[in-house]
Amino acid sequence: MSQAFREQVRAFVNDHVRPHVDAWERDGEYPLELYRQAGRAGLLALGQSPEQLPDDPQALAVLVEELTLGGAQGITMGLASHFVSLKAVQGSDARVAASVVPAVLKGDQGIVLALTEPQAGSDLRAFECRAEPHEGGHRLTGEKRFICNGGRADLLLVGAVHEGALGLFLVEGSAPGLSSTRLSCLGWRCLPLAALRFEATPARLLIAGREAGRLLQQCLQQERLNLAVMAVASAELALRDTVAYCRGRRVGGEALLDKSVLRQRLAERHSELSVVRVYVEQAVRWQAEGKLSPAQAAIAKNSAVDVLERIAHDAVQLQGAHGCVEPAVVERIYRDARLLGIGGGAREVMLEVIGRAL
Repeated sequence: MSQAFREQVRAFVNDHVRPHVDAWERDGEYPLELYRQAGRAGLLALGQSPEQLPDDPQALAVLVEELTLGGAQGITMGLASHFVSLKAVQGSDARVAASVVPAVLKGDQGIVLALTEPQAGSDLRAFECRAEPHEGGHRLTGEKRFICNGGRADLLLVGAVHEGALGLFLVEGSAPGLSSTRLSCLGWRCLPLAALRFEATPARLLIAGREAGRLLQQCLQQERLNLAVMAVASAELALRDTVAYCRGRRVGGEALLDKSVLRQRLAERHSELSVVRVYVEQAVRWQAEGKLSPAQAAIAKNSAVDVLERIAHDAVQLQGAHGCVEPAVVERIYRDARLLGIGGGAREVMLEVIGRAL
């Protein structure tokens, strides 16, 4: 199943993504039609029935890896991050999930997770966005920032303070009182980034209190694993591109790859990536078996991102000016790599998770 699904995703990327990535990065967004195409092709449901959320971490890793190898991490975030939000929806309200999950997996609706606030960063305990009861429902007031696809999502899963505790709320993208402002970003340029403002915006409470926190931590663990897989795939792409460049580029009458100091540097990066890839693949298996711990997910994310940043740095250095100008693959990966060390919980937050497990 995994290999057949891999070929399915790879064919989709070759036909619908790779030829257009440069233009989408330049334009600042990929078309929403791509999401609908991915839904019709069965990618959003991991090749399974779209009527229920599939529980297949290994197939999800295949989707994340192959989309990333298409050349832009922003596409991966746009077409694979819905599993984090849907896992929270399904774990909180079965009635809502019965309508939302199929709509998203078929590509009819897009959903995004809106947690980060300007002053809170990765601290989920520092939310200032608040929910107040109103006519049998709730109204949200506050801000969310750095939300991928936040300005054009059909649905938003929003974290807010509810009766002194964390609450998860479902908000329609067209709800009154919701406004968005486009943000420019270092990387993921084909993925629109937004700041959101809620002003007495209608919202549906899905779950609150300790259960909301527990569920959200489970979802964030999957997000961190996704980011680790993205980092490994991006590092593989950058290393592959750089080896090819060094094989063809001649300086002083010989290929760069024939210069021992450069060949050994690439060999060292290849070795580091090989070790990290094994750990991340094992982490995916642990997740599939229900055995992945928060510390192991944090180790996978940090280790993969660290290797990616070293490879991206050397890739640009070895390709020189060729690696610094758009639309060079390594130029894009160099920019995108920085976001992986922040998204899903900053590197320092991951170290705290690891440290508490010692």
